[in-house]
Amino acid sequence: MTAMHLDHDMRLQAARCMEREGGSFAGHIARAFYVADTQNAEALLTAFDMLFLKFYAEHCRNERMKERELE
Repeated sequence: MTAMHLDHDMRLQAARCMEREGGSFAGHIARAFYVADTQNAEALLTAFDMLFLKFYAEHCRNERMKERELE
């Protein structure tokens, strides 16, 4: 799977996680993604594919942990 396969909501979740839990570089990439037009957003997703996938996976882990805490 590549970051281009994530839908828009998944990409935003990855970016939010990057901004919240990543370092300053990841945070700057996330903020660039928020304001990018379609062409530039695709360029960011392609160039930083592994970063978006890593933080989307982290978001999913965080959500599963929250669900377990509620049980």
